[in-house]
Amino acid sequence: MFFTEALQNQLNQSLRFEACIGVNVAISDEKHIWTASAGYSDLDAREKMGASRFYIYSITKTFVAACLLLLMQEGLIDLDDPVTKWLPKLPFPETVTLRRLLNHRSGMPNYTSLENYLPAVRANPSIPWTHQQVMELTCQGQLDFEPGEKFRYSNTGYMLLYEVIEAVTGKTFAEVLKSKIFDVLNLHNTYIAHKVDIKGELAPGYSRELNQENRIENVIPRYHPDWCATGLIVSTPEDVVKFFENLFTGKLLNSQSLQEMLTPVPTPTRHPWYKNPCYGLGVMIDPESKYGILYGHGGGGPGYSTWTMHLPNFKGHKLTLAVFCNASMFDHPYGMVDDILRLIS
Repeated sequence: MFFTEALQNQLNQSLRFEACIGVNVAISDEKHIWTASAGYSDLDAREKMGASRFYIYSITKTFVAACLLLLMQEGLIDLDDPVTKWLPKLPFPETVTLRRLLNHRSGMPNYTSLENYLPAVRANPSIPWTHQQVMELTCQGQLDFEPGEKFRYSNTGYMLLYEVIEAVTGKTFAEVLKSKIFDVLNLHNTYIAHKVDIKGELAPGYSRELNQENRIENVIPRYHPDWCATGLIVSTPEDVVKFFENLFTGKLLNSQSLQEMLTPVPTPTRHPWYKNPCYGLGVMIDPESKYGILYGHGGGGPGYSTWTMHLPNFKGHKLTLAVFCNASMFDHPYGMVDDILRLIS
């Protein structure tokens, strides 16, 4: 009871220094799970923030990587398969492998970095580009660099992995993730989004990105999740914590697959919160963080900023944490994470 009250008080305080209106948090030490909310769900501060569902944005990549590793365990794929084995129409060399798509070393141009991407989203937030349109813009044979030569984050690469999952299984991306991960782990509030949330099933999410006036608005009733051609998961902090906990404690993948996932590749990222930023297969890694080795992923897009991480040895025990904010913050809520971890320690 004491920790629950202390956590609530800390969230209320921390939120005053973050660029979001409301927040949902989940924390697990394998024995207990704590959830809390703070702030408000609307700009007029009339409705207090409660337990909510969010687009988790790029945290989806960790689920995609886990799904592909499960397919590998079944003998259906090899990580060193060229992507063209499964998508033969792509004009890319065999050095563009599934592994290099997973760890962003493929050289694949990133469609969200195209000059016309953000203007297109702003002009037509409810009408996303199709996978075919993205391929026409980024998959014409020209790579940004020789595969394996360097690290560069590419959402296009994960869109191709989405296509590979469907090609390998003969099922939809949503069906595969549901059967192999969501149902297995009883993630009851987790699903793949393919429609605009006009019914208000998700938390209101605020941004200036989707109008010409740079006006703050709840963008969720207008933003189509398929603008994230990588696939976009709806979930809660509690469900995502449950997924990360099962994943990184070896309850979802076997030891060989987990080792593949957690093999770090140095990245050129420089950030005061990371000492040695690396990337595995769909997971951010810092082997030298101030909290010991850190595995996690962040997500951000219109309306939401999300962060989740697993610490294998935090003060002598495992800890998993997720923080979801209901505004576009253009960075992850690291300050709030630090405040929570100071409270726990």
